[in-house]
Parts: sequence; structure tokens; C-alpha cells
Amino acid sequence: MQNITSIAASIGLDVSYPFSLERITLQTPSGPSGKADVSISTPSGSTTFAKSFQYLQSVQSHAKPALFKFLLYDQKRQRIYLTNIDHIDVFDLQQNIFLAPLQPPGGPPPNAGLRGLALTPDSGQIVVADFGAQSVYLLDPVLGTGTTVPVGGVPAFTNSGPARVAATSTQTVFVGLSGEGGSTGACSACLAQMNLTVSPPTIQPAPQPEVASIMGAPLVQGTAAGDRVFVAFGTSSSGPVAVWNASAPNQFVTSLANASATDLGASSDGSMFAFHSNGADEIRAADLSLTSVPTSAELEQIPGRVLVPGVALHPSGALLYQPFLTGAPGSAGVKGGIDILDAHSGALRLRIFLPQQFMTDIDGLHGSFLTTDENGQRLFAITSSDGTPQNAALTIIQLAAVPLGIGTIAPATVSAAAGATLTIRGSGFQSGATASINGNLPAPHSRTSTLFLSSFPPLPPALSKSPSQIPTANPSGSTLHSPPTK
Repeated sequence: MQNITSIAASIGLDVSYPFSLERITLQTPSGPSGKADVSISTPSGSTTFAKSFQYLQSVQSHAKPALFKFLLYDQKRQRIYLTNIDHIDVFDLQQNIFLAPLQPPGGPPPNAGLRGLALTPDSGQIVVADFGAQSVYLLDPVLGTGTTVPVGGVPAFTNSGPARVAATSTQTVFVGLSGEGGSTGACSACLAQMNLTVSPPTIQPAPQPEVASIMGAPLVQGTAAGDRVFVAFGTSSSGPVAVWNASAPNQFVTSLANASATDLGASSDGSMFAFHSNGADEIRAADLSLTSVPTSAELEQIPGRVLVPGVALHPSGALLYQPFLTGAPGSAGVKGGIDILDAHSGALRLRIFLPQQFMTDIDGLHGSFLTTDENGQRLFAITSSDGTPQNAALTIIQLAAVPLGIGTIAPATVSAAAGATLTIRGSGFQSGATASINGNLPAPHSRTSTLFLSSFPPLPPALSKSPSQIPTANPSGSTLHSPPTK
């Protein structure tokens, strides 16, 4: 059988074959923010795809020439911190301006190479990894003062040092070191733990026995409260994932993923985390159980698509935000995009295209170029008009509506003899949103955009022992079903 692609042009097929043989390309008219209908009319009839298109509330790009690598959202101060080569640029979200940068204590060292950063749970300090100077900085975000903690490198590697950091509620910081060049072996004992209860802070290899012997450069990501830290190991043949919990600080829970991770993100409430490996994302719950492996349908694929480090989750764990490029980085005509997927089903909920490219790098140890706010409605991206640092920018995307999603339901098991108060955490809960269990509507409830609190009536006897789904609906017409709950 002859390869159809070799004769496609001669028989009038374009590059989209075997899909979409007929298509319409148009430029969008102006419109109000929010969802819109897309209608097509022909002499033989018409059809409407209801609420299938969304006008964003706003997209703003704030230019600043810089080699940005990581960014961090500060909810308390409404700021974005971005690591540059030898300093941290600070953007004020209320004034929409860049403020004076934060410097390493004593000024930038000549070999500086800033990478990952994190806030302590009380937002009192910014923790910064300096790969080039093999140090970690603890900085006061207001005063700019701070402390330098020497970390050192990894033996047998030409270049090595701290790449990512995660602060905890127990006054410790987990540090992921990376070894690059000069060795054929994997990074050994590259997960370190810093003690902030002493002055000056001390650092040692992570003492927990479950991770002490794992080989591979660790990607680390903590929760907003610092009560959990998720770890995925790159360049490791077994590819384990691990979670640390503040309730048991002397141990990790691990699970073999049989993959080498290249990116890692976690929900700020610690209910979900995701990592990228072997061309796909895996989404897992806090107990390390596999939730989904998102796979876009072939009709939704973009030829030449390139994933960008910076996979992020909605603060409730309901949605996955996956940044990408439409082609090779730095190429003419390439745009940045963000796919928003349901974290439980992996279904594509919304696709956004940006006016600029994402900046990008090798993997999540070298950069992370996307993050969200506390509601998942503002997205913050490191972009560039042409992919170069000279034309870099901070792009802020304000969604008109966050896709409806369910992250967690607590408690997940209740008695059928009496009503129970359920807390549903998720995304996009609008005013007037409703939830039900097998058709039973709750008593009056309270709601925010990410929290639904309600008391449900007793279940009928026939349903009392069966797993139940909880349909959630918004007045706009969007609906969603939860995973089965007992």
C-alpha cells in the first residue's frame, strides 16, 4: 500500500489529512470576555457549537530584556518574582510595573546562575537556588537582606549545584541538586535538606532512608502550607516519585514510576501533583496513586508541538495547565500556548494561544515558565516575541472563566444513615453552582470560586452502599461529574 502522504498534494489533500478535509480559517471579531457560540451556515443548512470559544478577559505582556528561568507568585504581596542570571526581578501586580530587583546577599557573585525559588509558608523569606555559585539564598522580600548558605556541588560533574528548592512548615528546605557534564553516572545523593532552626542554617544529604540511596537529579515542589513536598527523580532508570509529609518528617513515601522525570508541578493544597516523562504527563494524588495520563485526541494535536517546562496545577488539583510551543523554539511564526486539562480524566477543557512564544529550556531543572494565582484564573508566563532574552517579557493572562473542575471531595466515605457535610474543592464554581448525589440536592450551601461546602440529605437505602458520582453544574451550563464517592 502506497504511503498516502506521498501523493496527498496531487489529489488535493492538505497536511491535516486524514483529518479535517474541510475547514474554515477566520480572524476573530472583537467581543465581550467570556464564552461565545461558533456558528457555521451553508446553503444546505447551519450548525452551532455552543459556548465552544472563549474571549480572554485580558492578556498583557510586560517587556524586560532578561534571561528569566523560574517565576514565583506571591499572593500576600501580589508580586511575581523571576530569577535572572544574577538577581531576582520583581513585578508588582497592583501597579503593573517592575520594581527594584532583589540581589544575592553581598551582591551578585561572578559565577551566579540563579534557578529555582520558593516562598517559606509564612511568606517571610524567598528561598533561591544559585546553581552557578553552588549556594542557596534566604532573602527578605521586603528589605532585600538575607543569608547565603553554601551547598557545594556534585562530585565528578563539570557543572553542578542546587537547581530547585521547596520550603516546609517544619523549618526545613529540600534542595534538589543537578549534575551536568563530565560524568557518565547519575547524580548520587542529590536530594539535600537544609535546617533553618539554627544560625547559620546547615545543609546535609536528605537523611530519610527511603531517598538516601536514590540516584538521579531530583525535581522538588512544595505546597503553599509547606506540609507536603513532592519529588520526582530525573536521569534515574527506576524513575521513582516520592512525597514527604510534615506529619512524619523523618520518612518519605515512594513509588516506582519507571520513568525519568523532566518536569514537576503540584497543586498548592497538596492534593495532586504531575510530572512529565517520556513524552507524557502523569497526574497522581497525594498518596501517589495514578489519577490520569492525559492524552489529547489526534484531532486536537498541533503538528510540531513542543512542550515547555512549567507544568502547573490548579490550586485545588482540579486542572492541569500544560504550556507548549507550536513549533521549534525561536522559529518565526511560532506561538506559545496553554492546554488546560481535567486532572481526573485528562480531557482537554480549554486551549489558549499567546501573542508571544514561551521562553523555554531543557527541562524543569533548568527552568519553569508558567504559574497560576490562587484561583487558577490569572496565568503568569515567561515569554519572548522571538524566543530570545533580548525580547523577553512577563505575560499575564486573565481568564474570563476558569473551566469547571473537581479536585477533591472530603470526606470521601460517609454513613448513609444521616446527612453529611461535604467539602468539594475544585475550579470555576460560579454563583448559583449546584451539586447533587444521585439526584439528591444538598441543603443550603456556601461557595467560593474554588470551594463548595454543603450538607446532603440521607441517601435512599438502595443507594446507601453504592459508589456515587457528584454532578456539579454552573448557571452558564457547564457540568461535571466527580469520580465515584461512597
